[in-house]
Amino acid sequence: MNNRDKNKSLKIIYIIMFVFFAASILPIWYMGRYEVLSLDDFYFGAMTHNAWITTHSIREVFKAACEQVEFYFYAKQATYSSVFLMSFFPGVWDINLYFPVPFILSSMIIGSITALVHTVVSDCMGVKDKYLTGIMNMILIFTVIQTLPVPLEAIFWFNGSLHYAFMESVLFFEIALILHGMHSDRTKIRVMTIVVASLLGIVVGGGNLITGLQACILMGIHILVIVCGQFAAKKDNGLFAKLGLSGYKREKIIFLIPEFITFIGYMINITAPGNAQRQAASVQMTPVKAIFESFLWGITHAVSWLSPMTVFGVMLIIPVAAYISSKTKKQYLHPIFMGIISICVFAAMFTPTFYAMSEDVPSRIANIVYIAEFVIIFINICNDLGYLYSVSRSKEGLANFLKNLFELTGNSLNKTIAFFAVMIIIIFVFCADKNEFVTISAVRSILNGEASRYYEQSMERLEILSDETQSDVTIRAYTEDAKPYLLFKEEVGNIPGEEGYWQNIELSNYFNKNSITVVSP
Repeated sequence: MNNRDKNKSLKIIYIIMFVFFAASILPIWYMGRYEVLSLDDFYFGAMTHNAWITTHSIREVFKAACEQVEFYFYAKQATYSSVFLMSFFPGVWDINLYFPVPFILSSMIIGSITALVHTVVSDCMGVKDKYLTGIMNMILIFTVIQTLPVPLEAIFWFNGSLHYAFMESVLFFEIALILHGMHSDRTKIRVMTIVVASLLGIVVGGGNLITGLQACILMGIHILVIVCGQFAAKKDNGLFAKLGLSGYKREKIIFLIPEFITFIGYMINITAPGNAQRQAASVQMTPVKAIFESFLWGITHAVSWLSPMTVFGVMLIIPVAAYISSKTKKQYLHPIFMGIISICVFAAMFTPTFYAMSEDVPSRIANIVYIAEFVIIFINICNDLGYLYSVSRSKEGLANFLKNLFELTGNSLNKTIAFFAVMIIIIFVFCADKNEFVTISAVRSILNGEASRYYEQSMERLEILSDETQSDVTIRAYTEDAKPYLLFKEEVGNIPGEEGYWQNIELSNYFNKNSITVVSP
């Protein structure tokens, strides 16, 4: 098959994948039709909601959000950008404005991974092939979105996702911008990427501590690469050349600016007075033990999160990345060195939780660690295959084998993609657990009426709670056939100490009630 026919075939494959992915995401977005305010939405939205209903002034709502940031800074946690944005969830303005939430949150995950994938391939690998890049991107975002550990807290709950999955997506955008600017020769592009990445860095620094720590570690790695690169240039050191750390251009140091801004924001975040008060109520772990547990549980989770869907997704990405690698002449890090960096960055995502609370990551954090795992796997695949191909050009003993392997991959690329894509579709459509994949679960809840019953019973509750003439109200618990996996987490409790009682307190504050009683449906 000549290049023209191959490109045409790849275009067709990409279009089919894009259509399939678009079809899979539509039911997820449609679930917004049945979304309502829930859980911490009432807690973080209380001040801004009351400001809106009493004044109908955007200025007063903005002021209330700033006051909430200040309160949290001294009383609980200093995640200033998260607290501010969580105060502006759609339901603040109207209880019927929650429907865009799945679109907003899933679009952030999809968009940020897409930006990172295209930057890695186009800039870091130096290959401008929109169809090959698009194919890898489609399969990566499809498998990640469909197999999220707790999709309710990643896509369908605004506050639960914004503090974690949303902020992780902002970090991905920041990294993509920095990488794009570093590989551009145009001054305008460099300046724009630094400015925008710096603004995103402010947001990331004031987000959750896991994503912030991740950003600081990446900055440390960036500094290490700069120092080693400069040292290698002066000493012509063979070790650094083997590790892929030589040849770093001095003018790229300017791209530390957005990373340093992120670091400053993170320092403000973790040294705020509110953190000390919050940690006083937690059982802390020693730093050494927290780091050890992070590596132990990092390996445990990384293996447990592998599934037939994700394994076939990775196996599909490998031949495409191999073919792309055969078209590049860029410099890559040694696979062992890259692997060590990746393991450390991944394990570090567990450390803040172990150190602060002496426990494994909760479900909301598990979502971002899960996303990061497969993004890291993708980056390692591209780097390692690029390194192997570069070695094949310089070492005759290995050259013939690797060149034949890459050539074979290119010749059978279309058939290989088609085979793994069909396997993924079979796994997706014929899954035994109807809640295993997000789209299947959404379609099921829509078709059997579970989602609509949840919405109707939720609106009935909100109508009662919104009645300003009643200070003590009674609401009914959800029926068993109105608890969709993607929308329902737990029932409101009646008794202090009972599961869900915290929701009772939050609802009372949000709707200005003296008491809320939950009775059987």
